[in-house]
Amino acid sequence: MYIPARERKVIELLLESQYDVPIKQIADKLDVSARTVHRDLKGVEQVLETHGLTLKKKTGSGLAIIGSEEDRNHLKEAISDQRAVDYTPEERHVLILSRLLEAREPVKLMTLGTELGVTVATISHDLDKIEEDLTGFQLDLVRRRGYGVEIQGKEANIREAISYLIMQHLNELDFLKLLREQIQGSSSATVDTVSDHLLGLVNRETIARIEQTIESIRPVLTYHLADSAYIALVIHLSLAIERLQQGEYIRMEEEYLARLRSTREFEVAGQLIDQLEEIFELEIPEAETGYITMHLMGAKVRYDQSLPLEDSSLSVAFKAKQLIEFASQELNQNLHQSNQLLNDLVVHLKPSLYRIQHNMDIQNPLTAQIEQDYPELFEMLERAVAAIFPSLVFPKEETAYLVMHFASAMLNMSEAQAFNVMVVCSSGIGTAKILAAKLKQQFPEIQEVDHQSLFDLEKIDVDDYDLMVSTVPLADQENYVLVNPMLPTADVHRLQHALRRVKITGRMKKLENETISESSDQTLQTIQQSVSKIQKYAETVSELLRFLQVVEVPQGNKEDVLRFACRNLAEKGALRDADSVFYALLEREKIGGLGIPGTGVALFHTRRPDISNVSFSVLTLSAPISTKGMDGEMMPVNTIIVMLAPEDASKEALEVLSYLSSILVEDPASLEILESHEDESITRYISNQLHQFIKNNLSS
Repeated sequence: MYIPARERKVIELLLESQYDVPIKQIADKLDVSARTVHRDLKGVEQVLETHGLTLKKKTGSGLAIIGSEEDRNHLKEAISDQRAVDYTPEERHVLILSRLLEAREPVKLMTLGTELGVTVATISHDLDKIEEDLTGFQLDLVRRRGYGVEIQGKEANIREAISYLIMQHLNELDFLKLLREQIQGSSSATVDTVSDHLLGLVNRETIARIEQTIESIRPVLTYHLADSAYIALVIHLSLAIERLQQGEYIRMEEEYLARLRSTREFEVAGQLIDQLEEIFELEIPEAETGYITMHLMGAKVRYDQSLPLEDSSLSVAFKAKQLIEFASQELNQNLHQSNQLLNDLVVHLKPSLYRIQHNMDIQNPLTAQIEQDYPELFEMLERAVAAIFPSLVFPKEETAYLVMHFASAMLNMSEAQAFNVMVVCSSGIGTAKILAAKLKQQFPEIQEVDHQSLFDLEKIDVDDYDLMVSTVPLADQENYVLVNPMLPTADVHRLQHALRRVKITGRMKKLENETISESSDQTLQTIQQSVSKIQKYAETVSELLRFLQVVEVPQGNKEDVLRFACRNLAEKGALRDADSVFYALLEREKIGGLGIPGTGVALFHTRRPDISNVSFSVLTLSAPISTKGMDGEMMPVNTIIVMLAPEDASKEALEVLSYLSSILVEDPASLEILESHEDESITRYISNQLHQFIKNNLSS
């Protein structure tokens, strides 16, 4: 178990004394206030309990540890073992940053140095790097001689920085394991020292009680909380409770709160807050309800093939598909083939779009690095979001996140690439040969390594090489990686990063179609799976053709049109209960607009147990009706598409429906045909698209 340094020092002082130790005496020795010592006592008591000891607190006398000599000795050994920890610079940065973020008063550099076992000069150097990191969170690092060092900024930004630290440096599986074992009363969860310290930023009992509270409201949610969203919510609430107990309050502008109050998520967040107020005997301001609402709204995500049918994800899925199509055209590479890109974009864009629409800050400490590493991809995606989201202004921080998603997809889709590398050293012999051997040993993708001296560099065409690696600084070169000839771990990581960058930039320059050939030698099991998949596709297409209807609806309002469509399908046997499906479609529209902006088409869709077969209906209207679009604006609609699926529809069935919904975005001709109101043309177009889907999957 990791024991924070200050708590460790309090325990050491108490273990060394045979008498009660006054709090003021402890505060003086640690160079902190008595109030800080009081705040640390909760953690001290928890440490003592795990070793069978208790803390005696007596007003006017002081503190003392009560317990057997054997337990006291075991605790001394545990503290002694922890002193031997030797932190890497990165770990030290994390520990300093977390220490400053939780501090409510300036911290002396000497105190930090003593806690981490390094000199004041080292701490000062670390703070230079930390100061750069804090700018990404709009926080300031204040350093003054005789004053110490502290972080200043808005409470919301401080919490965001703490959350980022925990999420970045704490393994997700370890965190989930900790939650499970905390609830079961076990304390066997082990994480590394830095992770354990980060968890110490919030009380573990608080985490467990919050998790139980979140579990109680899960049945009220109409969607699944993915692990990452679930962990983010637990951490957010844990930090909120800890900070509120310390008198630190978050604020949200009334305009934002007013928009959030009308959402279903705000109601659920309110239920959560009511329970937490009772559990922690704490009055929680409404701004906290607003921030929880945003977490819940950002978590409405599914990771399956039914994505385009999901209530809250369809409009984002359309935009994500348009982004992928834009990039595919620009790069001359079919990024739709990426198995994960669409899902990843929808998961990411939902909360991000919400933050952009509400002028909320988006933090990305890696923005400058990403823009420097992938300039062409960055510039292309800036043009893409401007074209696809004309009413929104995307900050560079958000574009940088999109670059990471697209770069990852491009790397995963790329074939193995052989790299030619040039190694430069002062003489061209000796260290260059050692480094060349290490490079080929460490990186199998490096096919050829040439080594050159610093003096011969002017005669070499560096464009003949994919990457330049040097053991000495190069005055006239920008694109090279400076390394130690023995390739320490840090240099290996930098080279891995450089090679990934070369792969992406190489693709951006080539702009050539790539076809990935698959092996024709398949196992019996894969053949059976493939045949079964094709059968399910065929069954779904057969059902869609059987229930496909293109109907001109007499003049009426939206409710009349939808009721007409549902009753028609019920008569054909596609629905078991027309009224329940009708009401489900109306409820779906309340969640978000269904009109496709820039067209006269609206897409109503739902999955229900009362639906027995998949169906696709096109309803043409003699007079336009008004409905809300996916961009939130009212728009006239003269064509309504109703797409329905059973609640337990197969993955393959949902893929077919996803395909139909995607062509509305990817094929401009589809909207033109649908809005033509020519029954025969529409029927022929939809039938041919379904036929094409089957052909494509038979040949793949």
